Amino acid sequence: MKKLSLLITFVMLFSCIGISAIAEETANPVKTIYIIPAEGEQVELGYVEGTTILEVDGLKFKDLNKNGSLDVYEDWRADMDARIADLYSQMNDEEKASLFIHVNTCGNPAGVDFNDSRNMWEQNCPFDVPAEGEVVTGPVTGGSYSMWYYINVYGVTHLLSNDNGAADLQVKFHNEMQQLGEDTRLGIPITISNDRQYNAWGGMIDTPHDAFGTANDVELSEKLWQQYSKESRAVGIHIVLHPYGQEIGSWNGEDPEYAGTMGRAEINAIQIEDGVYACAKHFIARGGDAAYSTANSDAFTVDNWMTAWRLALEANPKWLMTNGYSTGLYTGVHVDFDKKTMSYLRDTLGYEGVVLSDWGAQGANNSAGITEDGLDLLTLTIPERYAYTINLGLDQIGAPATGIDVENPGFHSDIGAVKEAIQTGLITEERVFDTACRVLATKFELGLFENPYSDLKAALELCANEAYQAEQWPITDNETLMAARPAELIELERQLQAKSAVLVKNNDNLLPLVKGLKVFFGSTAAETTANAIKAAIGDYAAVVDSIEEADVVVADCTQINDAAELLIDDAVEYGKKLVIVTNNVDPNTYVMENGDAVLFMNFTRGADHGTAASGFIVTTEPNVYAEILYGVRVPEGMIVKEIARNSTLDNIQWKDLAGDQGANQWVRMMLLATMKTSENNTTPNNWGDPLLQYKYGMRYGEEPAFEYDTLVLPRVIKEVVTESGGSTRTSYESMVECKVGQPFNLYTLLWNNGADGVTTVQVKDGDTVIAEKIMAVNGGSWRVVEIEIVLDTAGEHTITVGDLSKTINVAE
Repeated sequence: MKKLSLLITFVMLFSCIGISAIAEETANPVKTIYIIPAEGEQVELGYVEGTTILEVDGLKFKDLNKNGSLDVYEDWRADMDARIADLYSQMNDEEKASLFIHVNTCGNPAGVDFNDSRNMWEQNCPFDVPAEGEVVTGPVTGGSYSMWYYINVYGVTHLLSNDNGAADLQVKFHNEMQQLGEDTRLGIPITISNDRQYNAWGGMIDTPHDAFGTANDVELSEKLWQQYSKESRAVGIHIVLHPYGQEIGSWNGEDPEYAGTMGRAEINAIQIEDGVYACAKHFIARGGDAAYSTANSDAFTVDNWMTAWRLALEANPKWLMTNGYSTGLYTGVHVDFDKKTMSYLRDTLGYEGVVLSDWGAQGANNSAGITEDGLDLLTLTIPERYAYTINLGLDQIGAPATGIDVENPGFHSDIGAVKEAIQTGLITEERVFDTACRVLATKFELGLFENPYSDLKAALELCANEAYQAEQWPITDNETLMAARPAELIELERQLQAKSAVLVKNNDNLLPLVKGLKVFFGSTAAETTANAIKAAIGDYAAVVDSIEEADVVVADCTQINDAAELLIDDAVEYGKKLVIVTNNVDPNTYVMENGDAVLFMNFTRGADHGTAASGFIVTTEPNVYAEILYGVRVPEGMIVKEIARNSTLDNIQWKDLAGDQGANQWVRMMLLATMKTSENNTTPNNWGDPLLQYKYGMRYGEEPAFEYDTLVLPRVIKEVVTESGGSTRTSYESMVECKVGQPFNLYTLLWNNGADGVTTVQVKDGDTVIAEKIMAVNGGSWRVVEIEIVLDTAGEHTITVGDLSKTINVAE
């Protein structure tokens, strides 16, 4: 690869003068890439040996269709629409049909895992370029589908590449894909997409999606999104299938205004100049709490979901993916067959970009049900099913490794079905051209017809530091990875790790910890990760081997399981100060009641889709973890989706309405009415009864200031008869009263006139505590406290909450 990079640089300096180079010795030799540099009116051209360069009016052009003359689509001076129309006019039905198909690299949804050995990706994704005169009979070699076969026989020019490997290997792999595209009949370049928003270091780290929402720092987030986009583009990726934070209940929470605003900012940042295109997903929703259909409550809300999408689409994502596994506004069929949903997208929201289905052949597993106008999809032929979705507005079908006909390997059923639909008029020529304009625009706008190749030197200058640029080494763990990446980017990521951490509880300002205290550290994380965090804490404290020896116990909980509860219970039993870190798991009531301090770390950047590379810590880095505990960095995050008190309450929450955790149906209806009438469909965040409410997050050194207001106990109306002057008068009196042994609810208002904070509300009968409830309240806000109590003895009882007291009569 160093030879190739030097060659590209040399050719750029001295123009293209027929320089030859020795390609790496492999079963399928890599062709030399030549560069004609941009100069004056001339744009940069990248091409491989075998491609003729035409000279017209003193300018150079690539003869992509090998006809010896300059066609309009090859002329970079021409208008894009004219170039698309000219290319389209030269395409046959197979090539047109292939524009509707988006396929995994070599049909492998898990991506390709390669390293410094060429043999690794030959085994996972063979290129199998046939020798001159060789007759190719099928796509299968060694159990894998040949890249050459997909591109040359099936004519696929859109490939989803969830591949693992360092930046230099990504460049090499993607350049070879482009070489295959350039060798085809029309020389159409390959559009390479990725399920991972950041894959310059493939499979090692990805984008920390949830952390951006909890950090609520758009400026910092934009810097990272932009850099990730530029790096992804530099290694040869053109589209990232992200974001999906605009889905209600996904990583930006349930508030449609916040989810949509963050989605808009992310799309704008992704589509920065020299970056990739965004593919917002999954319309209407697949991620978050649940898909749109399974999130629906009795209210079957629409406005709030669409507000989030409307705000996000203001950034004009070039691509958009539908929800491939659920229904939309009409519940009888999959989204892509639903006229109502597709019309809302295209007509109401006015989306004009490329619409891509989620992965799953539309002619098979996703095509069942009865449409709104009574059509049984199973009565349609396969070509008719594809035509139905395409005519509703779908531009591309995401297709995994299906469609290969073993008996007829030259036939791919997805492409074949679309081709038949075109040839029989099920899809009109006008509709085919409409999709061609959209999908080919990406290739032209990104300049792929001129130069689809990535420059290794430029990619490494962007993705790596000077040491790795000078000499690449194997990336096997966090240490070797961080040693290769730019220090400025690593620091921004570490800022995000702290800013996304949410301080949930901090009794007596236990955090930040005082240096020098003896600490016992226990963790449910993998041993390698736990040991690394333990070592990092050791830079600030004496880490001891037993709870008995410790001044403070730090419980790192990657899950709240038996092991975590045993550690917590032991710390409480020994009377130790206890810091509980919920590490990418929501804090629950048990944690809140038992921890003296609770810290929710919400940073994780494991590979999205495919198979992640092993050996990497993808959660908060151990050194940053310790820095947060000891105040070198401070947690600044907020809760973006309210957290339930228990699983039962979470299950009965309306997943399509924000702010209703723990609410009764009356309050839910009030929230629903408020959502329907408020700007951007927002709802109050303090009407329900969650454990933690939206936007909650404490700060080191800041204190809440709680005030109790109005104590409400049950009342009964009693008839009072009085006699006066020989007459009887009946009146009615409200009395504070309950029955012995009969549960009732107590209510009070809890104001917080200080900073965000948590308190345990105690109910006393005389001097005895008879009930408790933990309450976290945002600063400058209030919450209603509702606590169920039972009084077992008759007579008068004085009930006290905070500084409020009231007498209640307990009747037999």
